[in-house]
Amino acid sequence: MRFIDDFFTTEIKIFKHKIPIFDMLFFTILTCLGLYFRLTLFTVKSGDYVKAFADWMRECHAAGGFAYLGIKPGVSEASTFDYNCLFQYVIVILHYIGGSIPDIYLVKSVPVLFDFICAITIFRIVYHVTDNNLTKSMMAYAVMMFLPTAVLNSAAWAQNDSIYTAFVLLSFLHILKRNDNRAFIYLAFAYSFKQQAIFFVPFVVLIWLKNKIKIRYVFWIPVIHVLAMVPAAIAGRSWGDLLGTYGRQVQMFSRLTMNYPSIYTIVASDLSGPVRKVLISAGTMATVIIMGILAYYIYKKNFDLTGKYMVTLVVFTAEVCCFCLPAMHERYGYIPEVMAVIYGIISIKRVPVCVALQVITMITYTRYLFGSTVLTLWPLSIAMLAVIMIVGYDLYLQMREREVTSA
Repeated sequence: MRFIDDFFTTEIKIFKHKIPIFDMLFFTILTCLGLYFRLTLFTVKSGDYVKAFADWMRECHAAGGFAYLGIKPGVSEASTFDYNCLFQYVIVILHYIGGSIPDIYLVKSVPVLFDFICAITIFRIVYHVTDNNLTKSMMAYAVMMFLPTAVLNSAAWAQNDSIYTAFVLLSFLHILKRNDNRAFIYLAFAYSFKQQAIFFVPFVVLIWLKNKIKIRYVFWIPVIHVLAMVPAAIAGRSWGDLLGTYGRQVQMFSRLTMNYPSIYTIVASDLSGPVRKVLISAGTMATVIIMGILAYYIYKKNFDLTGKYMVTLVVFTAEVCCFCLPAMHERYGYIPEVMAVIYGIISIKRVPVCVALQVITMITYTRYLFGSTVLTLWPLSIAMLAVIMIVGYDLYLQMREREVTSA
């Protein structure tokens, strides 16, 4: 064996695992390149940054930091903040540590940090599902480092979908490990950051029906959600105002689709407000019914749940929610798109699903970020429906393969 081969195969013990030096070098290089890739996009000023995040930083500076938490949003120009208060705490922390660092770099540094948390958690999930396959785990980390929509979301857009998704991934990891208490704690933090974490909830309900998680720990969600509001309440915000944040967010959007390639792209965009309101209610109820039918079928089927099946189930249920629910933004598919990385890595035949989701979402992202020439979304909706049907059929095949016959 060559000296270099002998050196590369030398193992280093990290916690309970032995990792070859070659893999450590690969991990380090990927991390550095992934960071550099994101830094090159830090000067991009998206509409959301200009119209929201930049204003929130300016308002926080004007209020002097902590006092910003006590200003009721929407009453005056002193606060236009419309997220849940956990992200407002992030804004306040950035105010105190900012110094001479431009606000745009500060704002983008947070979701970029969580990009790496997502990537490491994906590494851990693949490592667990594949019975400690280091190569596949490292490849999953590599894909997440350079996943186009993830990089654009945090480094170009300045959006923070990686934050709540990181907690969702941690929740999923601990569901796999049968650590239900920690799984619900992470899910509670995900929901407290953004209500889009609810796209993970159908999966939780389905595996509870299959007795793979104990529902008694669900109390963590309201407890942490309320406790997270305490600093803002101490600063002066009323509890009614704080608890009504997500309700106000839902009422903000009346369009059937917000650039997401959903079923609603086939419906005319110039409908009157009352008609849109009816369709939004009907579409929401239809989504609940679809999830109910799926729950009935899965509960009645007697089969062994594997880690691979649960990964597939998350991708399917989260994507169905995004496709069928009205008023979806193009960013709301972040959870299934990231989970599709795991889905593709654990079996090479599933890679096209991951690629297809990236291509579809990249087109919708660039429509907003860079003014893409793609004007109509309905062809993308057809492609998305095809992806959902492929994943759904795979879900069915996995259930049939692992079916347990009664004695």
